[in-house]
Amino acid sequence: MDKNLRVIWSEQDIQSRIKALALEICSSVPANDLTVVGVLDDTFMFLADIIRNFTMPVSCCFMKVEQHRYGGQTEIMFTSDFDPRGRDILLISSVVATGVTLDYISRQLGERGVKGIRTCALIDKPSERRVDVKLDFTAFTGPAEFMFGYGLGLGNQYRQLPHLAVFD
Repeated sequence: MDKNLRVIWSEQDIQSRIKALALEICSSVPANDLTVVGVLDDTFMFLADIIRNFTMPVSCCFMKVEQHRYGGQTEIMFTSDFDPRGRDILLISSVVATGVTLDYISRQLGERGVKGIRTCALIDKPSERRVDVKLDFTAFTGPAEFMFGYGLGLGNQYRQLPHLAVFD
């Protein structure tokens, strides 16, 4: 392990918070036909751990958001045949900083006729907001530092770490 690595939240901190957050979500959302949608790439560990702690049945899928550098287009791609119409959605994101991507995804899903959308983030960074977005559920409120581990990549590395860390 790199000597300059500083752990922000330990594996135990993360797992304890996820258990509490799962209970909060289950007591707040309708138990009928909830669809959990994870935004790739960084959410896979968080999404897996949180739904393992749910006390209700859910369906699950992933989406990928690509922002094209040329032409300024943003594209949402679902990883499976998924029709969001009429569904209650719990949108899971890893880090919400500026809010731009979460706002875009929420608006796009709303235009596709979802019944309701709730949002959940592993890390909220409200000091970096450019767009006013509201998170319904948050595991941690984080510093402006770039964190990695627990599924979050740094140059697509360090995702396997069981904790969230930064380099000093």
